[in-house]
Amino acid sequence: MDLKTSTPPSTPPRGSLGIDFGTSNSAVAWAEGAALARALPLEGAAHAMPTALFFNSEDHSVHFGREAIALYLSGVEGRLMRSLKSLLGSPLLHEQTVVDGRQVSFLDVIAIYLRELRQRAGASLGFLPGRAVLGRPVHFVDDDAEKDRLAQTTLRQAALEAGFTEVDFQLEPIAAAFDFEHRIGREQRVLIADIGGGTSDFTVVRLGPQRLAQADRAADVLA
Repeated sequence: MDLKTSTPPSTPPRGSLGIDFGTSNSAVAWAEGAALARALPLEGAAHAMPTALFFNSEDHSVHFGREAIALYLSGVEGRLMRSLKSLLGSPLLHEQTVVDGRQVSFLDVIAIYLRELRQRAGASLGFLPGRAVLGRPVHFVDDDAEKDRLAQTTLRQAALEAGFTEVDFQLEPIAAAFDFEHRIGREQRVLIADIGGGTSDFTVVRLGPQRLAQADRAADVLA
């Protein structure tokens, strides 16, 4: 995918691309300095893009989002892949699968999708972002700390393969509450409901203006 930009800055601004890599849909936002993050369009004016890839066996191309689903439904020969996030923490992630007549791992497929998110964000920004902050659930895998660590390690590896040079994580309920946290004047305990395509998560978190600058917010997840 070619970036249609004018003259990219020689040194990209020091900021982060926030990535909500979801089971059903994904979204990205650019954050720089103290300014509030701004969502970036991924498909036309749409800020959310289905987490879907279609490997076209007829012309050996790869398509993403709504276009991927439309091609599959139209009967074009190929393979549609969705719900990739649900594989994180599973040994299946490193298994090989056949797409367009060749063997690839599910990890590689996730990296291909994240690379496309980076490219589309770059088309809006005028430069390719180097740092990514990915949202992650409080638990990728319930009651299994080792598989949970494996899930985050694997997602980090996929993001690095996608071209990011720095990869950090933020807990999804904390990320969801950032806008609200900027507008409150005192510490509060808040119930966050995340109604997703794969799962629904309910989390009690501690928020407050004095906590905004903390990078590690794990202690603020109360239940």
